[in-house]
Amino acid sequence: MGTLTRRQREFLAAFLRLYRRWRRPLHYGVVARALRIGRATAYEMLALLEQVGLVERRYESPAGPGRPRVVFRPTAQARRALSSVWDATVWRNTRARLLRELREWHARLEPATLLQWLLSSPMEGPVSEGMARMTAGLMLVLRLLQRGGEPLTVPRGRSLDLGALAGLSAALVALSRAEPQQVRALMDRIRWFQEQWDRLDPLDRHRLSRFASQILRETGGAG
Repeated sequence: MGTLTRRQREFLAAFLRLYRRWRRPLHYGVVARALRIGRATAYEMLALLEQVGLVERRYESPAGPGRPRVVFRPTAQARRALSSVWDATVWRNTRARLLRELREWHARLEPATLLQWLLSSPMEGPVSEGMARMTAGLMLVLRLLQRGGEPLTVPRGRSLDLGALAGLSAALVALSRAEPQQVRALMDRIRWFQEQWDRLDPLDRHRLSRFASQILRETGGAG
């Protein structure tokens, strides 16, 4: 799975959603129409996923005369390939706890405190725990950098690319006068967050983006 590009991961996630909806192997033409891409592109993507063991093909005989047609279905490996942060219980509890913490001290936000917040983000255990905490921290970094300027606005229905925004947290190195070991630990967490973001189902990315917008609203930003 590590060899797939972001576009290929997103295609796999979309194909899995289609398969769950239709509950049967799908012809590449059906996939192409549903995803609004060319038939050749759909076939090439499915063939590539087949090569790495994430999709398998089978042949269906027509009801009448004609050649069998090729259809595709995901393998068991494909269902495990995409990380998911959407464990309902873990997500609900983590989100509620983080929002309580933010309401208590965001008005006293300082670079050194925010750096410690990010360094406390776990890189082990449920993905949703660490991703939610890093998301909250990234939004606080944005709030800190916005002081004295125009606040970030997120149009409704739009998603933030949190993977790209993660690099902004490096600004805390200068603002907080971080020690070398803190810099290394922060870089480790930025890389971890970006890697997890790349592996997420697009739906989970959207959920994290909505959470980020909520944090901006909770802390006085426009979202």
